[in-house]
Order: sequence, then C-alpha cells, then structure tokens
Amino acid sequence: MARPALTERRKAQTRREIAESALGLFARDGYDNVSAEAIAEVAGVSLRTFYRYFSAKDEVLSPIVTDGIEEFAEHIARRPAAEDLATAVQRAYEEVSPAVNPQSVQALIQLFLDVPALQARWLHDLRAIEEALVPIVRQRAQRPLPDDQAQLTAATVVTGLRVALELSTRNASSEPLADTLGHALHYLRAGANL
Repeated sequence: MARPALTERRKAQTRREIAESALGLFARDGYDNVSAEAIAEVAGVSLRTFYRYFSAKDEVLSPIVTDGIEEFAEHIARRPAAEDLATAVQRAYEEVSPAVNPQSVQALIQLFLDVPALQARWLHDLRAIEEALVPIVRQRAQRPLPDDQAQLTAATVVTGLRVALELSTRNASSEPLADTLGHALHYLRAGANL
C-alpha cells in the first residue's frame, strides 16, 4: 500500500491532535462542559479549522478510534496464515496494545458509555471497523465465504472487542485488555452457547 501524500498525513495528524485535545478536555471537564471553541483553543487551531475537520463535537473522538483500528486491522492481516482468526485477532491486539495508554483507553470508552451523543458515534465507528475487517476475514478464511458470513464473522470479532473494552472500563479492571479480549474470543470460538 502506498504511503499517503504529505498533505494527507498532515491533515490526519491535525485531526488526531484535535481529537487528543478533546479527549483530555472531555475527561477533565465533562463532555457537556466543553465547547468546540475550547477544543480548538487547546489544540492550537482556529474554530474554522476545527469545523473544517469535524462537522460537530460528537465526531471529534473518531480519529482516535479509526486510527487505532486501521493499525489493528493491518496487524491482523499480517499474522501468520496458519493462525485461526481468533488467535490472529488476540495476537494483533497484543502487538498494538503496548503503544496504547490503558488510562486513555478507559477514559475514551467511559465517555462512549456515559454520553448519549458519543454512544451513537461509537456504534458508527464500530460499524466502520466491521467493514474494515470483512476483507481480512475473507483473506484468512480456509474456504470462500459468502458476503453474509464474512460480515457476520467480522461483526462477531468487533462485538467481542467492544464487550471486552466496555466491561473492562465499567469494572475498572486491572487485567490487561489483551487478556480480557482473549477471554471473549475464546468464548466466541467455543460457540458462545449458541
């Protein structure tokens, strides 16, 4: 895959910096107490620039999710073909998780759980993750998969990830997220009592 042009990389970096600024403000002051103006000020951009990148405040955290997912999906795709999908997902998460601050992840997920406007965005971003995983599911399958089965498998993986992240955050668990995800994937692989 070709590397994006410098302009696109700078835009992505600016979006991410704005998102990180917003996350810090939301975690400190609460979502409802933070304005787009405050986010722009802390991020060091004009309000006009903020709205060039985001049409509304509820979109501002999406780059954190989508950037992480792109990296996660790339790691899954690079895992050895002999690994089953659940193992590949867990190992890929273990590869990316050392670079992730667990407190930031918990703060982000807590916002998604607590703020109705962000819950909708979280679900929207999860749907995008499913779509990103469909070609990887097909690539790793031992046989050709129809569209509905590839989509269902990708949705199952994403649901396992969502539940692991949300439960870990709700319970303020000290267990590494990779282990929590591993438990969820093991349960799903075993048939999930279906």
